[in-house]
Amino acid sequence: MLLSEPHLLPPFGCAPTIHKKTTRPTHHPGMLIPTLCLTLCLTHNCNLRCRYCYAGRKRQHAMSPDTARRAMELALEEAQRIGGAVDLSFFGGEPLLEWDLLRRCYDYMQEHAPTEPAPVRYGITTNMTLLTPDKLEWLQERHFKLGLSIDGSPAMHNLNRRYASGRGSHEAILPALEWVNAHPELDSRAICVVTPNNVHLLAEGITWLHTHYHGRIGLNLDYWTEWADTDFATLETRMEQISHLIISTYREGSKPLHLDNIEDKIYSHLNPPEKDCSHCRIGEREWAVSVDGNIFPCSRLVGQGDDPEIIFGSVHSGIDRARQNWLIATRGNRTPECRLCTLRHRCMNSCGCTNRAASGHWDQVSPFLCQSEQLMIRTADTIAEQLYAERNPAFIKHFYHRQEN
Repeated sequence: MLLSEPHLLPPFGCAPTIHKKTTRPTHHPGMLIPTLCLTLCLTHNCNLRCRYCYAGRKRQHAMSPDTARRAMELALEEAQRIGGAVDLSFFGGEPLLEWDLLRRCYDYMQEHAPTEPAPVRYGITTNMTLLTPDKLEWLQERHFKLGLSIDGSPAMHNLNRRYASGRGSHEAILPALEWVNAHPELDSRAICVVTPNNVHLLAEGITWLHTHYHGRIGLNLDYWTEWADTDFATLETRMEQISHLIISTYREGSKPLHLDNIEDKIYSHLNPPEKDCSHCRIGEREWAVSVDGNIFPCSRLVGQGDDPEIIFGSVHSGIDRARQNWLIATRGNRTPECRLCTLRHRCMNSCGCTNRAASGHWDQVSPFLCQSEQLMIRTADTIAEQLYAERNPAFIKHFYHRQEN
């Protein structure tokens, strides 16, 4: 059942004068510029066979240039309709298997997308095994954001992220990771997937990432899998260990551990409810196009196949506005217990694709999502309360953008 006694917020600090350093936020409902986030799933193929992959069956099936072009045309038309801009991301399978198509898509957008109200921003999610110095340099020069799929330490990573032969892929990603570390100006984020079968290695994995990677780290909990009570108990224990690690790195000062799941919860405390980061935009300004040109409300749903409930058009026939409006009206959160919870504005309870994966419904929160979100908030508040009470200089500077006297 959902937790009925919400955790009370500690008064660890007043509101900051400045929030995150960004000129065009894309995940806040109060954004100045409407942004349509278009994800092109370039291929169903992948050179890995990760155990927890939600992208569907792997096969030799790639997006055609015509489908990609039409998807970008449709996105630009929609951006013009809403008076906004476009963000373009590449996903798979492994998108680097279609490197030539990716480059052609970039060239098309650079040629056809207007620079007002804002230029196109680009991103890619990759398993890193095919990232060569030449490709990394090309992506860096064009200011791509990199989502790097890496599950921490060799033991944690190789448990699930394997080749078809069963061989682990951790060793294969190290050259690319070394290049990324040598170029800290590159905007990258490590994506660490946490599942019931690897959660016991989580603290070890995050410690390894903090030691061997300079950028931000995000935990993606596997909501497609059933979590037993013992699995969640292990998650709680490992998050407590990680909280001690975060506090110690801030005290050392030289290289604090930046874990997005924790930092987002701290920011959600410092911001008023109307500035929360949990607003869901699926179907409205979040589009994902499959290899065949079907339009899904989120890239995490493309692997679910041709279920008409989750498709609201095709790049060849256009947007099904009735289906799109149904998705927009259905998403969100109608779980009764959440309405009474004081943490509802700090929780990703409105994420439609997560709700559907975990509970089977766009607008219903699963017990595991409730438990895991409360755990992240408790962990964040414990860390923040302690470091704020100490007036830790690195913490104050990072979250308040000012130096304590």
